[in-house]
Amino acid sequence: MRVDRRLFPRLHQGFEVVVTGVDMFGAPFQENTRIVNLSQEGLCFLLLRPISTGVQLEFACQTSDVLSRIWTDGHVVWVSERFDGYQLVGVSAKEAQNSSARVQRTASVA
Repeated sequence: MRVDRRLFPRLHQGFEVVVTGVDMFGAPFQENTRIVNLSQEGLCFLLLRPISTGVQLEFACQTSDVLSRIWTDGHVVWVSERFDGYQLVGVSAKEAQNSSARVQRTASVA
């Protein structure tokens, strides 16, 4: 059995996020994806767009009122290639905690 020696436990809830940024070729992108895991230290998610460590990405997740998204940014600290074409991307939570989050209304009620 493998022992997990990380400082903080991982929450393995695959909730959806929207990621925006600039890929390794300089092209802007927006991709819907899922969180693989998150912890007090950071988060890990899958991404099809090729990116490099060191880039800033912006994240949005749906709020409980369904009409808003919370946007924040983070700093990519590692990228790992997978055999299926996706990349596992690690973002530092320290960077995200120091950024300013904003709320965006996604729809209006008629």
